[in-house]
Amino acid sequence: MSSLEDRNIAIVLKYFDGCNTGDLDDLLSTLDPDVSHYFLPQQFKPIQGAQHLAKYWRKFKILLNPTWKIDHIVAQKDEVVSEWSCLWTPEGTDQRLMMRGSEWYRMREGRIAEVRAYFGYTDKANTELTGFPYGSRGYLA
Repeated sequence: MSSLEDRNIAIVLKYFDGCNTGDLDDLLSTLDPDVSHYFLPQQFKPIQGAQHLAKYWRKFKILLNPTWKIDHIVAQKDEVVSEWSCLWTPEGTDQRLMMRGSEWYRMREGRIAEVRAYFGYTDKANTELTGFPYGSRGYLA
């Protein structure tokens, strides 16, 4: 892997660290000012701009107490792809749910310029592959 790809992976990992802490400075340091974040579930509208996206993840951290983990990550030139797990608590409950998904990142000059998030969503149950051996493969459990 090239040093460009290593750097791009490091930026995405730092972005996830920021999602885990809700630290605005950490998040902003990884994002292109004009970043676009797109979600597969239709109830989540696209988010435009680094300030908006960083504040979104800080609010997510405060309200839902997520624990994010990148389980797999690969890069090629200015694209990075991750498979992630997120353990979170729906508002008004103490139930911890697991959400799993994948994201594609387009990088620009060492920052995330675009995120395309692919995942299923419900606040009633875990959303993960049926029958997949997550625990024995080292995924967040």
